[in-house]
Amino acid sequence: MTQNSPPDGFTQAQHAAWIDAARAVARKLRDGIALRDRQAGVPEYEVALLKEAGLLGIFVPQHLGGGGASWSVVAGVIHEIARADSSVAHILAYHYFGARGTPPGANGSAADRHAAGVAKENLFHGTLAQAAYPPLVEARPDGKGGYLLNGAKPFTSGASVGDRLLVWAQFSQGAQYLGQDVSGHLVTFSTSIHAPGIRYAGGWDTLGQRRTASGTLVIENAAVSEADVIHQGYGVLETTPAANLDVLLMYSAFANIFTGLARGAFDEALAYVKTSARPWVETDLAAASADPHLQERFGQLWPKLLAAEALTRETSRQIDHLLARGDALTWEERGAGAVAVSAARLQAAGAALEISSKIFGLTGARSASLESGLDRFWRNARTLTLHDPLHYKELEIGRWLLTGTAPVPGFYS
Repeated sequence: MTQNSPPDGFTQAQHAAWIDAARAVARKLRDGIALRDRQAGVPEYEVALLKEAGLLGIFVPQHLGGGGASWSVVAGVIHEIARADSSVAHILAYHYFGARGTPPGANGSAADRHAAGVAKENLFHGTLAQAAYPPLVEARPDGKGGYLLNGAKPFTSGASVGDRLLVWAQFSQGAQYLGQDVSGHLVTFSTSIHAPGIRYAGGWDTLGQRRTASGTLVIENAAVSEADVIHQGYGVLETTPAANLDVLLMYSAFANIFTGLARGAFDEALAYVKTSARPWVETDLAAASADPHLQERFGQLWPKLLAAEALTRETSRQIDHLLARGDALTWEERGAGAVAVSAARLQAAGAALEISSKIFGLTGARSASLESGLDRFWRNARTLTLHDPLHYKELEIGRWLLTGTAPVPGFYS
């Protein structure tokens, strides 16, 4: 697959080195993946591979000690990892999501310290997400200038193997931050996953994405300070288009996971037919690969895969442009970008679901064995495509096309 060209300030060698590192990790992940997937459990082995490959800090700005990679480069890394294991690509995407330094409107000191730690100490972090869903984790004053966090949340991808944890919470009534009343404001804290009062309770028992360890995190009187606040005021304080790009990054990451997953399923099915599948007994064919029915079906899936990859890559480059605009970014540009990301995600999800389900009709009955591991592709695609209902993205796109109304910036658009 042709990779994106690196942005200004990069050399082709730097870009190629990150992609090569991701491919090397993917090769190691394929070894024994069927067994690890069946066992589920905590992805300690996988995170160790990412650390050894030097991939954790590439999205951190260079002045903070990171690689300073553009989003399209980061997206390419996610895609390569997903070709082997979409669970690992999933937790890596969440890691990148919170490790890019100071976004506009953030608390630069805490956000930059967090990002610098990721790069300089090779730290991996998980995310306690679903801040938009009540009941929220509460941050209440501790009477000493800090806060105590209390609550529990499911879907904490990567938290159980993280060195750091991003906690989305809500200030209680009467809470103050930097001398201002922030009652009811949403806030993000960066803290240690090993801090007293933070406990991973597990409970991640799903059809797919089994190695993301996205179970429940319980927080009981975990102490944090004002210095741990990365950002606060979501939906309350006046904001800018440039400060509302995180959702676009996340769903662009999902699109790259889907295309990587689709590519991985296609490649493994193709290899299986060439090396392991038997020709149908009622034909006189010497090999399954000579069957015109299989040739036709692979030929039908191939352009769908290429189209999804092309749209997803183009959208990643569009995000590079949006990020580069900085404070000059307009709400109209941000809205068009959100629509583009949704379109790529829809196309990529469709390709992942179709290819991962149809490969069994191409590879034959023996490929349905658990030993082959081909089932993981469909289970993972089916699970991750449910994360944020895709039909609402179709509605957003149609509304924008017909009325010019852009998606309202929020936690999901």
